[in-house]
Amino acid sequence: MLSDKVEPVPFEDIKATIEEYAPIEKSFTYLNERPFAAASLSQEYEAKLKDGSEVVLKVQRPGIREKVAIDLSILKFIAKKFDTLYDLNIYNFPGIVEDFSKQITSELDFTRDGKNAELLAKNMEGVKGIRIPKIYWEFSGSRMLVMEHIYGVRIDDIVALKSMNIDTHDVARNGLHAYLKQIFQDGFFHGDPHPGNLLVTQNGDIVFLDFGLIGILRPEKRDLLLRMLTGVLNADVDELVRVFNELGMKIKDAWIESFKDDLYVNLLEGQNVKIIDPSKPDTEAFLAITNTLRKYRLRVPMVAMLMIKVIMMVGDYSLGIWPEFNFLVEVRPYLGEIVKDRIVSQVTKVVYNLPDTTQEVARMPHSVNEASRVLANGNLFVRLTDADVDRLGDRIGTAVKSAANRILIGIIILSGIILYLFLR
Repeated sequence: MLSDKVEPVPFEDIKATIEEYAPIEKSFTYLNERPFAAASLSQEYEAKLKDGSEVVLKVQRPGIREKVAIDLSILKFIAKKFDTLYDLNIYNFPGIVEDFSKQITSELDFTRDGKNAELLAKNMEGVKGIRIPKIYWEFSGSRMLVMEHIYGVRIDDIVALKSMNIDTHDVARNGLHAYLKQIFQDGFFHGDPHPGNLLVTQNGDIVFLDFGLIGILRPEKRDLLLRMLTGVLNADVDELVRVFNELGMKIKDAWIESFKDDLYVNLLEGQNVKIIDPSKPDTEAFLAITNTLRKYRLRVPMVAMLMIKVIMMVGDYSLGIWPEFNFLVEVRPYLGEIVKDRIVSQVTKVVYNLPDTTQEVARMPHSVNEASRVLANGNLFVRLTDADVDRLGDRIGTAVKSAANRILIGIIILSGIILYLFLR
């Protein structure tokens, strides 16, 4: 069920599904009856519409819904068994299967796939070197999706990329920046960046394919994962412990010091992996998190696991096409910009909640003070603490009596923070 390459279904068995949404004689001037790709849920065909547009037909395999239902029942049974085994319950297999069950059920409705593609395309507008295929809704439905055919080679096909004179440095950077924006700014990210779902065009653009697996992050989850990422980058075990606690992973008091020691050692080893073995991506630093949590029998939340998976897959293909790729180096400046945007956004959000005394103004959230100081010095070591902002927000209606005063004080303090961040 999970295979990317399976034996294709004969065209005669799948023709009826195509005809249901796009009568072949009326819709196409050309349709290749031999699929160029066959996966677990669907097969893909090259075609040309009457208006000359070159398209790809993603057609659902007959009877796949029934097969998925059977496979899911088997997976749920296996997951329960694995969850009882020592050293494996950290991965929360029942939770993974439950999430996968919801995801795969959603993927069986190809209209969702198409809507995901359109939202991702909207979010990626103006992002350098990224393309998303257009969806032709007049020929699409729940069991067939017709999309723009964009030609390219797999992102891991180094020989082809070199023959096309592609700047693989730019490709790696553009892909990383696109995923960072999707995860930490949009909260809506392509969740399956294996090389088969990423093509590179003749002019070096990355084409995203297959939008069934999408990660969705509410703003508060984005902030937590942003703090987790900065904690990993800086080997800041205290910040990581705080994030784990807020994600529901409470470390026992008796274990806290040994936990921090183990996590710190693993983080340092992960960050220096390229010194030991240059063929390995430095994104292996993220394995330090799961390795340490497994030792202390703490479960990694699904949303964190998906983020780690995506970052590691991006690191793998980036290192493959650019041997000098260093995730820890490349991510810092871009992440710094994201942090700045988040700080200004948070401060703007609480303008109406500011205190009315100089003593309380001096007690502005530690996260803003610390982030401002460090970002002004050009370093990336920040703590965005939602609790601080919430505490400040509780003063609504009592801290400042006049709306005019509230706005005036807010403008003054916000201006000072912006100047401190960007002009020093």
